Amino acid sequence: MAISNSMSAAQEVLGKMREIQSESRKSDGLSIADKARQGSSFLEHLKDGVMEVNQMTKSADKMAMDVAAGKSENLHETMLATTQAELGFNLMVQLRNRALEAYQEVMRMQV
Repeated sequence: MAISNSMSAAQEVLGKMREIQSESRKSDGLSIADKARQGSSFLEHLKDGVMEVNQMTKSADKMAMDVAAGKSENLHETMLATTQAELGFNLMVQLRNRALEAYQEVMRMQV
């Protein structure tokens, strides 16, 4: 009985994989411009990321001010929020550095 259940589960997974494969083949006919119109651009993703990091930083600052003023005693969550904001900021700095390096590399190319 367990073997038949596992076989039917395996066939169900195989069927789902085939559906996904057929859907991906349908979308492969789109040009790059069409795909870009359907999804958001790199600039939009970058703006969203910067806004998210900014929001995390503001939230961490507010939590720290609340702890310092005695309004909150939740030091653990404050430290977690501060660390998350710091990591997010460091990630954005590294992305900026990599983008600048890529730009400089492109500018050094001879045409």
